[in-house]
Amino acid sequence: MTTSNTILDDAQRALLDATLNRIVPAQDEMPGAGDLGIAAFVESVAAGSAAKRRLFMEGLVQIELAAQERGGLFATLSETAQDDALKSVEETNPAFFQELVTQAYRGYYTDETVYSLLSYRAPNRADYDPLPLDESLLGPVRERGQIWTTAP
Repeated sequence: MTTSNTILDDAQRALLDATLNRIVPAQDEMPGAGDLGIAAFVESVAAGSAAKRRLFMEGLVQIELAAQERGGLFATLSETAQDDALKSVEETNPAFFQELVTQAYRGYYTDETVYSLLSYRAPNRADYDPLPLDESLLGPVRERGQIWTTAP
């Protein structure tokens, strides 16, 4: 049996891209989260459990309904109207909105493009060769003996 991280159709993915671009918008040389394709990351998280899948599917429906109340599809609204729609969803479904923002940030700030643009180097790089442990440095600690109390 194969598992798939694809749970969204094209329209839902476009909605998620537009939403992610409002959560982490493009600024200067930094791309927006939706433009980077972070929707695929968020979608894979949502596909990980039935509860998250339901949370995200219902949340995306709420975003689109909030957009329709403001005059159209989310992607076609002004930035102000998009933000207003998202604030409405945040108020009515805070669990979804918090999870969406968390996953947007996780996906964005672990993306290699963002790492590069921020001049950030990941810990434990492949080219990092740590020095071997000098066990002689542990001598004073070993000589000190036990300094903790044993639980009864």
